[in-house]
Amino acid sequence: MHRNVWLRTVVTAALALIPSLAAAEPSPQEPSAFFLSRSENRNQVHYAVRLDEACHPVGNKPVRVYWRMLERGESEVEDLLGVEQPAYGLEDAQQVELTPDGGRVRIRLRAFADRPIDLTTTQVQGGGCAVQAWTKFSAGPAQLLHIFVKTSWPFSVDFVRLDGLGADGRTQTELLRN
Repeated sequence: MHRNVWLRTVVTAALALIPSLAAAEPSPQEPSAFFLSRSENRNQVHYAVRLDEACHPVGNKPVRVYWRMLERGESEVEDLLGVEQPAYGLEDAQQVELTPDGGRVRIRLRAFADRPIDLTTTQVQGGGCAVQAWTKFSAGPAQLLHIFVKTSWPFSVDFVRLDGLGADGRTQTELLRN
């Protein structure tokens, strides 16, 4: 009888260590800075920053990339697959700088390594944290809100569109073609 109890305990402990295929739901301490969508469906790739209570980025790789699987439901999320990393993943280095009211994380998307993106974090009045993404558009620096990828069958990209806001609050759009 003791052997069965021991075996059940070991199996239960081992199963608890196996990571789930689905990603954990993002928390308020992990706000999304921007997202990427494709013409294929409504699913989105989100780029979020893990923050502490003071809105400081947590760790030396605080940016998390995950799918929001809107085709299956509003709360469905999944981690990127290994084969998706070249298209949507990040370069390994994340430069983290802490400031008195938040921080800055410089990232580079693998698909656009020559265009760094700065994610800034700040505390907002009334509590909570704000995260913004900034990069260079053709008209100058702008807040990056969204990346849209127009794909065509089977595996080609027609164009990529960056959507954002300039420092003056005006809409910025840049079209990138092969």
